[in-house]
Amino acid sequence: MRILTTAFLLALSTRLIAQGCSDAGVCSAGPMGQINTTTDSTGADEPRHFARLQFSYAIGEQGVTIVQVQPEIGFGLTKRFGIQLKVPYVSTSGNLGENSGIGDLVFTTSYAFMDQRERKLTGIAGLRVPTGETSPQPLEQTSFGADFKPLPMPYQPGLGTLDLLLGVQYRIKRWTGALAYQHVLSQGNENLFYHEPWDGDADALKYFESAYLERANDAVARVQYALPIGKLALQPGLLAIYHLGLDSRLEVDQTPDPWDLEPFVRRDIEGSDGLTLNITADARYPLGDRWSIEGTFGSPVVTRRVRPDGLTRSLVAGLGVRFAF
Repeated sequence: MRILTTAFLLALSTRLIAQGCSDAGVCSAGPMGQINTTTDSTGADEPRHFARLQFSYAIGEQGVTIVQVQPEIGFGLTKRFGIQLKVPYVSTSGNLGENSGIGDLVFTTSYAFMDQRERKLTGIAGLRVPTGETSPQPLEQTSFGADFKPLPMPYQPGLGTLDLLLGVQYRIKRWTGALAYQHVLSQGNENLFYHEPWDGDADALKYFESAYLERANDAVARVQYALPIGKLALQPGLLAIYHLGLDSRLEVDQTPDPWDLEPFVRRDIEGSDGLTLNITADARYPLGDRWSIEGTFGSPVVTRRVRPDGLTRSLVAGLGVRFAF
């Protein structure tokens, strides 16, 4: 238990920049978000079903704090086939205001094509559904009045996209590797943040503009190693997220056609594609046959130059409780 607490405190001391993995969706989808305890040395087979409640704390763009409470439930409908469902409640606070609400729902299915004691091959398919708000404004603002100042994307609980999640995970003994892909099926982000309404506010000008931002797709590669330390199951690893294209947003047209009634134009955001590489660790400590405590954290070593989607994190740390049944 002391090691788990130490790992959690170390996560809170991290001050680097990273793309928060769980926000995008696919890198913790289904089995890729679970700690393996059925290896040669980390424990016996568990019940098929589980319920989990996780609390996470993160510091995002310009010091915005993001607190999430995320319930999750998984059912093993057969020995090989399972479904998982999770939806967070998100609360954000920063130097431009506060916001809170339900985040995006993530539904996944998984099927074990190979299921042996020391080897397991699992396919994953699912959806990230845009149930979270995507046009945040400070809580004290209730209308589009003259003083309306929309908040940037780090303050909004949802991404606004309907995404297809696909992945494959292979475990051999203590090693686990995964490849995944997150494809945007439809764009629905209604974020309204651009600098003009905040003219004169030095804090606001430091955020990336994100008016009606449209995200590109993501590819993910993950490798982890299960390390038993007494009852504690520790799982360090590496997580690579490659943003496959340029995001785009609406910008004020600086050279408008006098006959054009549309003052905005959609432009690609240079530098918004590329690699984010994180060092990660998950931990689980059993409290009995069915209950356990879990912890997670991640730290970056490589980041994208421009991150307008609000997923920048200077730290991400989580602590939760899990019940197997």
